[in-house]
Order: sequence, then C-alpha cells, then structure tokens
Amino acid sequence: MKRFPLAVAVAAVVAGGVAHSYQMGIYDNGLLVPQVVHNGVGDTTAVGLITHGCPVTPQNPARVFWAFFDENTKHLTDGFFPMTDKDVHAFVWANEAGQGLAGLTGYLTFFVDTDGDGALTTSDVPCLAGEAFHVVAGDADVAYKPVWPIDYVDTNGATGIPDLTSMDDVTITTLSAGALQGDTLIMRYSVANGDSTDVVTWSADDVGGTGVEYTVNMFDDQENRKSVNVPFPKEEQNVIDPSTIVGRPAGFVNGFIEWTTPVPGADTDGDGLPNYPKGGNDNGNDGNGVVSYSVIRSAAFSARQTVVNPHAGTPVPVQPPAPGP
Repeated sequence: MKRFPLAVAVAAVVAGGVAHSYQMGIYDNGLLVPQVVHNGVGDTTAVGLITHGCPVTPQNPARVFWAFFDENTKHLTDGFFPMTDKDVHAFVWANEAGQGLAGLTGYLTFFVDTDGDGALTTSDVPCLAGEAFHVVAGDADVAYKPVWPIDYVDTNGATGIPDLTSMDDVTITTLSAGALQGDTLIMRYSVANGDSTDVVTWSADDVGGTGVEYTVNMFDDQENRKSVNVPFPKEEQNVIDPSTIVGRPAGFVNGFIEWTTPVPGADTDGDGLPNYPKGGNDNGNDGNGVVSYSVIRSAAFSARQTVVNPHAGTPVPVQPPAPGP
C-alpha cells in the first residue's frame, strides 16, 4: 500500500496490537504540556485548565501550582493560582513567564493541591484536566498541543511531592500515561513544498544529552526505508527538524520516523538507578513515560496541524474466555 492517508495509517498501526496506549483527556493530579515557548503575546503557548470533583469551596479554593522547566529539566520558574470546583482558568505563557524567557523552549507542569498544604499527597483529589494551544497571530493560526495527565504515582517513585514550589529534574520519575520502554514510536513528518515539521519527544527519564544520537529507520510515503542517525541533544525534551537529518534522501519529504525507545540496563554510575545504553538515568527505575507528537506547518496555507504520534509495543495476547461449568 502506498500513499496511505494519515488517519488510515494510524488506524493500521493501532489495529496491529498496542501493549500500552497514551492516556489523555482525563482528570488527574496534574498535567504535562511539552514544547512550551513564547515570543510575546502574539506567538505563545496557552493552556486552558478545568476542575471537576475538587472538594473545595469558593471561600477555600484549591491551589494549582505550575512550574516551567527547560529541555534538560532545569527548574526555571513557578507559581500558583486559585481554582474552585467546576472552574476554568486561562493560562497564557507570555503573560506568566516573566523576564528573560522569550524564545526559550521548555515544558510546563500543573498540579492541583486540594487540601491546601502546598504538597502533593494521597489526600489530594485528582480533579484537574486541560488542553493547550500555540497561538501565532501573524499566521492567524492556532495549533492544538497535546496534554498528558500526571498521576500521584508518577512523582518521586510514587511518594508524591513534599513541596510543589521546589520541583526538580527527578520529581516526575515516570509518566504512566506515556509509552513503555522498548515501544516503537511512529513519528510523522512533512517537509514537502515548503512545509516544516517539529517532531516533539518528551521523556520522564534522561534519554538524551550532549552527543547522544539514535539510529532510526526513516520512511517516505512510498515505503522506502533509510537508516539515519537522529540527535537527541537535550536530556528529556527534544524537538527534531527532519529537514536537517544527515543522510536523509532528497526525496524523503513526507513519511515517518521509527524510533524504538531505549531500555535501561545496569547501574553504571553507582547512583542506585539503572542507566540507559547511551547514558542518563532511569529516574523511576521502570523505563516508562515517553510521549511524542508532530506539528506540521503548511507553507501553502500558513497553518499548523498537530499529529499525536502513535506507539506500538508487543501485542497483548487475547485470553480466551474460561470454559463454562
């Protein structure tokens, strides 16, 4: 089959057997928003948050703590705002970032503190959901950005967060809503006719860093394959421009990249955590928590479309029903 429509191609991958699928659009303790950046209010990420089921009152609201990290998961700034139950809040990054962060790409996390102690504990009710967009006024365009839920068990090895104002690079030790270790991500791209693509990957673990590259299979829309190396220079979040991949055939302008997420091995640096073959810690000692999507900008229409990149693992066997009495 050649020149699959994208929706059909994604459906075929999913139908082939997925061991674990992304979890999105649910109420939980927190939210992850990858690839956050602003260049003023006319070019900025915006997040819409909503609460439901929070045991709070207008007189005693919940506090939603946010934090912004760079792509190496360095904590740069944070804050909080109140929300009552069944409340909505518009968070515009250009208005919240403060000085010196224009043009810097990172990611945002949000956590809801429902008992007012400034921590994430088992007493906090998972009642926060949201959606995100990137607004580009110059193109009269708004691009959807995927948002993933963060559960209590994803933080500090399932022990919560003692201080929501001092999160660091190992606070989120896994992402149960993401792909598993050894899953294969199918990352869509188009650079045809002036199009451009940002392939975004985010990992709860340090799967990248200076000098880190992964050998991947790159396909065009005629099922032709080429093995290439893709740099992952940042520890946890990377944005790949397919047009710059060394060794990409000139005719590979529309297709996908196959990346099998790494599997951690032995503790090679003596810190008590497994390490990945190319370096970096498995922070949660479980190898889980990778997400990916592609933002494709059409030059012809000055518009962006977002594709959540599917992932395939070992098919889960279907167990036959137990025989009746």
